[in-house]
Amino acid sequence: MQARLRAIPAELRTSRSAALRSGLRDMLSGPEPLNVAIYAALPHEVDLLPLLHEYPQHHYAFPRCGKGGSMQFHLVTNSELQLRPGAMGIPTPLPELPVIPPQQLHLIIVPGVAFSPDGTRLGYGGGYYDRYLPLCPGAIKVAAIYPEQLVSDIPTESHDLRIPHLITP
Repeated sequence: MQARLRAIPAELRTSRSAALRSGLRDMLSGPEPLNVAIYAALPHEVDLLPLLHEYPQHHYAFPRCGKGGSMQFHLVTNSELQLRPGAMGIPTPLPELPVIPPQQLHLIIVPGVAFSPDGTRLGYGGGYYDRYLPLCPGAIKVAAIYPEQLVSDIPTESHDLRIPHLITP
C-alpha cells in the first residue's frame, strides 16, 4: 500500500491534498477556536500543514511519540521553526512546546496507510493512535485519505479502532 501511495504523481498528490483540506472546511470554518490534532505528512501522505494558514483561528497540535508507545500532542504555531525531523524522518514538534491534554482536543485528524468504508484503519504498526484516541472521548476523529487508501476490507484485532469520519477528494 505504501508503494502504491508513493507512486501517485506529486502534482496529483498536491491537488488531492488541497481538495481534502477543503473537505475539512465544515469542521474547521467556525469562528470558535478549536484544538486540532494533525500530523506533518510524510511525502506519500496528505499534506495538512497549509491548514495552519487556511484556518488560522485554531490551535494546531502535532504528535510526539515517546517511550513505551506513549504519544503527546504539542502546540505548534510555526511549523517551519517548531518541527524537526524525528524518528524515520517524520517532522516532530520540539519537546519544549506546550502539550495539549487529550481531553482538550476537539478534532483529531488521524493518519493511516489504508481504511475500509466502515472506518477500519490500518496504521503504521506502532499502535500509538490506537492507545491515544480512547483518551479523547469528546474529540471528533477524522481521516483525510486518497482514493487509493480506501480498500474493501482490513483485518482487525481487538485493540484496533475505527475512524468514524473519512474524507476523500
